[in-house]
Amino acid sequence: MKYIQDLLDQIGIGGTRIGMFHMSSAMGGAFAEAVTKMTERIKEMGPNPIKSRQSTVDSRQ
Repeated sequence: MKYIQDLLDQIGIGGTRIGMFHMSSAMGGAFAEAVTKMTERIKEMGPNPIKSRQSTVDSRQ
């Protein structure tokens, strides 16, 4: 997981955009909480910076 996070940081996407959670199928509440936290984290980070840069390049062509 750390390797992928570092790789995403290196290419400019941001390693905190991914996460891994270990839980059983009986942990519905914990799953819902993990999804909510991850969604909030992504919203705070904003759009994918690579996608934003690509849009800028495309509009210049």
